[in-house]
Amino acid sequence: MVNGGYTYDDELVSLLPQVLPDVTVAGLDAGVIAGALDLVAPDDELFLAPLLAVARKRLDPLDCDVTLRAFRPVTVPALFLDSRAARAERTRAEVAESADGLWAEILGALKSTAPRAQLVLNHRSPLLRRLAGVSDEALLGVAVESLYGQALLMTHRPLRPADAALLNRAFGELLDRATREGDGEH
Repeated sequence: MVNGGYTYDDELVSLLPQVLPDVTVAGLDAGVIAGALDLVAPDDELFLAPLLAVARKRLDPLDCDVTLRAFRPVTVPALFLDSRAARAERTRAEVAESADGLWAEILGALKSTAPRAQLVLNHRSPLLRRLAGVSDEALLGVAVESLYGQALLMTHRPLRPADAALLNRAFGELLDRATREGDGEH
């Protein structure tokens, strides 16, 4: 499997059968990838329910669903998966938000029920399990937003203004909290 998120990866990988005729190249959509990841035992999912609830609440306005799966490597706490249809819908919504009058109405009428993006949290990640022990909901929310931002950056796609703002704010809040706690403030 090859992540075709870089600029020319997709084009280069599609040429691979010309060099290696026995190789087949096929695109995978987000649903196939998420379906191939290991399910998590119900007891484990119940243990992480508070974390999942905060994550879903924080990421819903960004048209992103949250799921829990187990995968390797354990050093990756979260994956961001989406489809072309989900990206197109987010772009339409973003343009509609900044449009006025007739364009906003037209773009609003074109709203799609396309599948939403997914943040897949990795149950095998030690970081994720440590986050499950955080009782401060505000801190947990900022941590989830940071995981979302990190997962987005791993896709190597340009960030939407809303995503860049979220990442900057979350990073700033984490640094602010770390420096306050380091000084003994709470």
